[in-house]
Amino acid sequence: MKKYKPSITVGDFKKMLNAYEDDMWLDFSMLDFHRLKQRAPDLVQVEFNQTACRDEQGNVVVENHE
Repeated sequence: MKKYKPSITVGDFKKMLNAYEDDMWLDFSMLDFHRLKQRAPDLVQVEFNQTACRDEQGNVVVENHE
């Protein structure tokens, strides 16, 4: 299976967000934002209340834990 890597740096994401007002909302396509967590010196993970992972074919699978 192909190994997937993060697709954007924090700096690039900040530059994109700079075009928007601070009081605008971010939509995560039906995922519920939970928190940001630093997982390594150079990696910040965006966490949601749902579990998202890839199956053996590389398809994204989302599990809702309500």
